Amino acid sequence: MRFSLRLVCGLWAVILAWTGPLPAGPAASSRPLRVGVETHAAPFTFSDGDHQPAGFAVDLMQEVARDQGLQVEFKLMDWEPLFEAFKAGDIDIICNLADTEDRRSFIDFTSTTMSMHGAVFARRDGPPVASTADLARLRIAVPRDSRAHEYLKRQSWSGNLVFIPTLLDCVRAVHEHRADVFLSSDLVASYVIRNDSFNDVVQAPISLPELDYREHFGIRSGQPALLAKLNEGLLSVHRQHIYEQLYEKWIGPIQVRRLRFRDILPYVLPLVILLLAGGAGLFWQRHTLAQVKRQAEALRRSEEQLSRVLQGSQDGFWDWDVRTGRQERSERWATMLGYRPDELATTRTAFISLIHPDDRPIVAKEEQSFWSGREEFAMEFRMRAKSGEWRWILDRAKIVQRDPLTGAPWRIAGTHTDITARKLAETENDALQRKMLETQKLESLGVLAGGIAHDFNNLLTAILGNASLLQMDLAKDGPKSAQVGKILVATRRAADLCRQLLAYAGKGAVVVERLNLSRVVQDTTRLLELSLHHAELTFALAPSLPSVEADVSQLRQVIMNLVLNAAEALGDKPGRINVSTRTVVLKARELRDALPGGSPPPGEYVCLEVSDTGCGMTPEVRAKIFDPFFTTKFTGRGLGLAAVLGIVRTQHGALTVMSTPGQGSTFAIYLPCVAGHAEPLTQSPFMPPLSRVAAGSTVLVADDDASIRQLADNILRRAGYEVVLADDGESALQAFEAEPHRFHAGVFDVTMPRLDGTVALERIRARHPNFPCILFSGHSEEDAKGEHARHARTAFVQKPFPPESLIDTLLRLTKMA
Repeated sequence: MRFSLRLVCGLWAVILAWTGPLPAGPAASSRPLRVGVETHAAPFTFSDGDHQPAGFAVDLMQEVARDQGLQVEFKLMDWEPLFEAFKAGDIDIICNLADTEDRRSFIDFTSTTMSMHGAVFARRDGPPVASTADLARLRIAVPRDSRAHEYLKRQSWSGNLVFIPTLLDCVRAVHEHRADVFLSSDLVASYVIRNDSFNDVVQAPISLPELDYREHFGIRSGQPALLAKLNEGLLSVHRQHIYEQLYEKWIGPIQVRRLRFRDILPYVLPLVILLLAGGAGLFWQRHTLAQVKRQAEALRRSEEQLSRVLQGSQDGFWDWDVRTGRQERSERWATMLGYRPDELATTRTAFISLIHPDDRPIVAKEEQSFWSGREEFAMEFRMRAKSGEWRWILDRAKIVQRDPLTGAPWRIAGTHTDITARKLAETENDALQRKMLETQKLESLGVLAGGIAHDFNNLLTAILGNASLLQMDLAKDGPKSAQVGKILVATRRAADLCRQLLAYAGKGAVVVERLNLSRVVQDTTRLLELSLHHAELTFALAPSLPSVEADVSQLRQVIMNLVLNAAEALGDKPGRINVSTRTVVLKARELRDALPGGSPPPGEYVCLEVSDTGCGMTPEVRAKIFDPFFTTKFTGRGLGLAAVLGIVRTQHGALTVMSTPGQGSTFAIYLPCVAGHAEPLTQSPFMPPLSRVAAGSTVLVADDDASIRQLADNILRRAGYEVVLADDGESALQAFEAEPHRFHAGVFDVTMPRLDGTVALERIRARHPNFPCILFSGHSEEDAKGEHARHARTAFVQKPFPPESLIDTLLRLTKMA
């Protein structure tokens, strides 16, 4: 650069000497020359702290004026008014002006005072700028009539121009998102950005070779004498080395060219003369330099590749100097925890303080293995983020330098990977697996309980029915009738146990009504108080609740089982049991872990909550309390809570349990709300005494259990019916098809081999649609009747049943009652 400036100035001197003195122009008047200085173009021109002109170009103009005997006065102005004043004749010289084709029509330029390259600057986090095509869609900040403005006017991709008065304002506009990019010389813009701490504005990776900044002193055309003096002054300043001093003061040392052979020739020749081996020495030197250059280039490519890999992997890297305790960390290492790099100390203690206290022993143990000869490790631990949350980190480390004498680690390097998302997914997956296993276990146990209850119901039906008939026969024999009554009591207890099994399996008989849960609790209060001895029973019942659709008997069973379970948790010690009802709105996340699984939909629910101040439960006990036959009581059957879970499943509700050893337990039942008013609670139907009321009517009875067939035959014949028995649905269908007009009604078991009762009834009604029929089963009415549920001539009797129930249902069904 020094050589080019000297050459240009020398040529001007030759031209001036050849042409001789030129006539004086307007600048030769007695008044001082008015020199325009741009306010914000540091380090070339700017306003200092005292609002005086300063900068490289100002000092250079002063030296030229002193050398040529020119009187000058400086005028500080922003660019746009400065340029307008120059064109109007109020300014004689512009101190720092780029040479462009548009300006040559009315401006004469001195020899070049500085050459710079144009560049594009943008926000670090702004829109990407990789080519000129990207600039076409961006807002470009530019001072009007500036070098950048004249360049942009000739471009087809110039985008949306945003006119800003000064370069400093352009930088500020990009910083404040009022513009996307700005164009300027790389040296001036970098100086402004650095001086005013606009750290988020950076130079974009794009080249604009046509945008160059060749700076000059500029005067209006037609003043050759003034132009010559300025050029002579510039040449003189260069000869006196003043230019280099000013350059080093304001900008830095003069940049030298890349080392070339002719640059080192003055040093090589003396070496050749002294050592007589200059040629060999020169060859060796050039070979060495080339090798170093190749190594440096390979190192640069390796570093760039490593940087791209680390950026792509989103890993943070660290370097631990064990001898000093200092840890160097990358920016990504800090940002994955929400910190800026300058917010974290580089000490080992600062790193340990971020690790979760439970994980610090694991980290210390793994790192200690390096002193035992281990070369690398990988471990997972939690670190505290700036927000306070714990982030899971995968730390992989390796020894990169050891003490050559003792083998102790000197430097350890590694990477950090944020694996929080993976850890959360693993936790959720484990919870889902446990829930699926729990659901499968409950479903399997439900199938088992349903099967046992079905067979058990058949036995109970025979026992209850025959005992009831026997009690009728012995009505006048008091002692024997009382003994049969004990049989009936025991049978009904067994029936209750069977209903609990069916409730657990979700297949119990259900009579669905719209109910007010608080009303059901109030009606059960007397039974609850009689069942408790040491416990204080309190209530907190909501006065007005939305209705729920449920079976009142099952709800009473739920309330009784939960309260009795709470009373047993109190033991012999006095305590308190609280029963409350309320309305709640549950979200999906609140139902995710509720039993019996399946995650009921979010919405409005009525809640029944039973809490106690008893002994509480350990997590191990709490995990088993709904298993059938599991009990912690000496005399318990282990079906109470299992039945509660089955009833909740039947009602499409949810159940949660909270318990802490020594602090009691709380059971909460959630039932979905329905529209409409609650119906009166169901009362037990009145059963008329068994007598002969249907002489001459024939009933077709089908059941695969001989004891049930015989019981039905005895009950129906006592009432005056003729009875035809069949051992399965196929036999019943054949008997009906042989004499279809003989039968007035049918009594079919739902579950039978070869052909079950519902299918047999379906085939009979294909030809006789109004054939009356009773279906009986140990399962619920909904499961038993199936598609016949809406038929007017279909009734259902739950096993086990008393004789009066069967006769009363049959009379109502055939409209003979």
